Amino acid sequence: MTASESLRELLQPVLAGWRFQFGRWIDSGKSDRYAVLKPMGGPLAGLVRQPTFSLVLIGAGADPLTAPESKAQEVIEKLLDESGSLVFAQPGEPVYWATDDGRPVAEIAINTIINR
Repeated sequence: MTASESLRELLQPVLAGWRFQFGRWIDSGKSDRYAVLKPMGGPLAGLVRQPTFSLVLIGAGADPLTAPESKAQEVIEKLLDESGSLVFAQPGEPVYWATDDGRPVAEIAINTIINR
């Protein structure tokens, strides 16, 4: 299992109600919430791999500004409690911004360690 598959499997229960996408955000309407997991590279691959990801949480158009922030905190707590099939998963502090049409967004960097 790849690091992205392991991370997606680990976070799926926390992100219930959010449309999970991989690689890029495909917007199908302002009424949906999105969780987009994007690979961000990492150091040289070896016996132990350390891929980094960005998890972008995009709120729905009618969501309060705090919706992605609250979900980001839930994701961080989950990753601090367990790492699933990953050897290690360390979330960074979230960054908050908004889409061009005003939807609230929280983005979290996630560093992982996985055995080859």
